[in-house]
Amino acid sequence: MTLRRATAAAIALLAARGAHAQQTIVPRSLSADSATRAAIASRYPRDRSDTLPAFPLHELAPGVYAVLGDTGRGVEGRPNAGFVVTPAGVVVIDALASPGEGRVLMRTIRTVTRAPVRYLVLTHHHPDHTFGAIVFKRAGARVIAHPDRRTLANIDGDDRLASDWTGVMGLEQMRGFAYADTPDIPVRRDTMLVVGGRRIEIVRPGPAHTPGDLMVWLPNERVVFAGDVLVEDGVSMMVDGSSAAMLAALSRIDALDPRVAVPGHGRLATHPATLVATTRCYVLALRDTMRRAVADGVRMGLALDQLPPADRDRPVSLHSRLRRNAVRVYSEMEQALLGSSPSKAALAAEARQLATCPQHGSNAR
Repeated sequence: MTLRRATAAAIALLAARGAHAQQTIVPRSLSADSATRAAIASRYPRDRSDTLPAFPLHELAPGVYAVLGDTGRGVEGRPNAGFVVTPAGVVVIDALASPGEGRVLMRTIRTVTRAPVRYLVLTHHHPDHTFGAIVFKRAGARVIAHPDRRTLANIDGDDRLASDWTGVMGLEQMRGFAYADTPDIPVRRDTMLVVGGRRIEIVRPGPAHTPGDLMVWLPNERVVFAGDVLVEDGVSMMVDGSSAAMLAALSRIDALDPRVAVPGHGRLATHPATLVATTRCYVLALRDTMRRAVADGVRMGLALDQLPPADRDRPVSLHSRLRRNAVRVYSEMEQALLGSSPSKAALAAEARQLATCPQHGSNAR
């Protein structure tokens, strides 16, 4: 399959969806690049959410709520968050991008309950999901997160990231900021949390989107908060994680068989399995195409030339994500070729999965 054909098929699949509505490669080191710096500078729209009385709210099950962000903008807008009300207090899932947004999130919770916030679970350590955490920390919540905070965004240090992010969000939004994503309760593996008799499972899916990924699973309600492992258009970012781990994380979600899956960004999928399948097909096609490019000796630059150009000053737009993910996956395939290559059985399994994907099956070899 050519890269152009795989990319066109992936975009067509995503567009069609929008019309209706363990070996993993862990990064040993992370280094900032111009795209990452540009992402910090421009990825998040400056708004005045501090003036809002509350964010849109959707009850997924009794006592289980999604706090909805922007839709139709991929990962460029405000992300989703959530919370669970129990007899012993509230468990919040993700804290949004600033103390200003965190304060609006707290006001949103207060439209439902006055119960104290006991825990804040962070699905990963990107600033658009964590920079509101200080609001909940100061309200007495204990922070649950994976202890690995490494991302390209903070490679130059926390002070630099906070300064850059203040330029994005504005001084009023960042009023009262302090880092609060270092966990009080570190989670490195699947962990059960019982609050007020309610079972809440913290799932460790592996370093798919970032080294510190977690998901929140409510088994009785069959609701999963997937963080940025899932996003509304199916093109999850892997530049801080790995495509192998992403495939494993998607299999974890399939095994849960959720009734509702809350993505990190964008609309709730009508059928969670469809969003998971769309994401898997994209990742499989990209891995297959980049593996062939590496095996055929095609330089990365030539492989990328067949992709749509990245959008200027929009590092997490669809085209930019496609391109940045391709760079990451090409590097993974180079490492696999130079190191211990995947077994023939593993490659055959991926090929069989890819053959089931719409738009891909007739071209998979």
